[in-house]
Amino acid sequence: MSYAIGSKIKELRTIRKISQEQMAELLDTTRQRYSRLENGQVDISYVIIKKIADYFAVPIKEITIAEQEKKELATFFREKNTGEDVVGSVAKIEKILRVFQAHEKLYHQTMKSESYVD
Repeated sequence: MSYAIGSKIKELRTIRKISQEQMAELLDTTRQRYSRLENGQVDISYVIIKKIADYFAVPIKEITIAEQEKKELATFFREKNTGEDVVGSVAKIEKILRVFQAHEKLYHQTMKSESYVD
């Protein structure tokens, strides 16, 4: 199971203030197993991801993309074995990258609008 997918599911759940017990009931499982799902300790099927996505009214891709986005950075940090919290470090880097991307978009929009002025 992917820790990134579990983290995304946990994020969706906590934002909506839903308990692990409620999610476990929705998925017809125990709270303990659901907790292991969020922590990436058990495999998750497409059917379960679909149920969760439908429940939160989000596209499945919003949940599964977390695996693709975090895989490379998390792998890098695990290989370095720094002992730091990998997920926390990855989250900080992702935040920096989002800010950079926003600035990059703004730069390109500015350059585009300046080219129309000339």
